Amino acid sequence: LLGAFDVIVFGSEIDKKLASRVIAKWNGPIRISIQGRVKPRYRRWIRTHLKTLAALTGLRFEIPTAGKTAANFYILFVRRSEMAKVPIKGVDPRLLEKLAAPGGCYFLTAKKPPSRIVMNYVVINSEREETGINHCLLEEISQSLGLPNDSDAIRPSIFSDRDRLTRLAPSDEILLKTLYHPLMRPGLPRAQALARARKIIAGLAASPP
Repeated sequence: LLGAFDVIVFGSEIDKKLASRVIAKWNGPIRISIQGRVKPRYRRWIRTHLKTLAALTGLRFEIPTAGKTAANFYILFVRRSEMAKVPIKGVDPRLLEKLAAPGGCYFLTAKKPPSRIVMNYVVINSEREETGINHCLLEEISQSLGLPNDSDAIRPSIFSDRDRLTRLAPSDEILLKTLYHPLMRPGLPRAQALARARKIIAGLAASPP
C-alpha cells in the first residue's frame, strides 16, 4: 500500500517534469459542472461516486445551479473525435492529443500553489459502452483528488489500467483516506509524506471497515 501510494501520488506517467514533489490536494468545496452529451444516468453515477468520495475524504462536493456559482471541476462528455479539441486555457494542444489518443477518458488538474488543487477537467468519450463510461467517471474523479497516477502494485484497483471497476476496492479507500488524513498536510515533501503515510496506512489497515 505504501509503495502504491508513492507511485500514485508522486509519479507521473505523462512527463517526469510534471511529477509532484509535495502533497497536493483540494482545500474547500469542489463545485462541479457537468456538460456535453450527458444522459440522466451519467448524473446518477456521478452523484453516487461523489457521495462515496465525500465520505472517504471529508471533501464537500456541490453541483450548483447553472450561473449561480463558478465551477472549479468540469466533467465533459464529448465524442471521441472531439476529445483532443476541448478548449482548456493554457494547455498545449500536443498534450491534449496525447491524453486523448487512447480514446477512453482523461483528466487535467491545475494547482496554485503546487500544494493546492484549484481546477480540474475530466473528459469522457461519450461513445464508449456504458460500463466503460461509469468506470471512467470513478477513475478520473478519484485521481483528480490528488492521486493522479496508475499502479498495478495492488489489484483489483481503480488505479490499475488492467481493471474496470465501478466501485472502489478496499485498497483504494485506504489510499484516499491516507491522502486526506489530517496529518497529511498539503505541501509535505515526499520523504516526510511517506513516513506519515506508513503510520496512517498501518492504522487504517488494522482497523475494521
